[in-house]
Amino acid sequence: MKEYNYRVEFFPIGELRVGTGVDKAKLEETLNAYAANGWRLRETALCGELGFICVFEKKEEKG
Repeated sequence: MKEYNYRVEFFPIGELRVGTGVDKAKLEETLNAYAANGWRLRETALCGELGFICVFEKKEEKG
């Protein structure tokens, strides 16, 4: 039986904004940290002027 765990990471837009762009290094660092622990990126969403949301998923075998 498979079970899925989920985690949500929120990045406030103020922390990501660099001039007119986005701090890609900060996003990559977080994505790589999750990937190293077996998590995969499931969904992303931009929440207007509030921030950026990443949903991570990890499959666990039970039983």
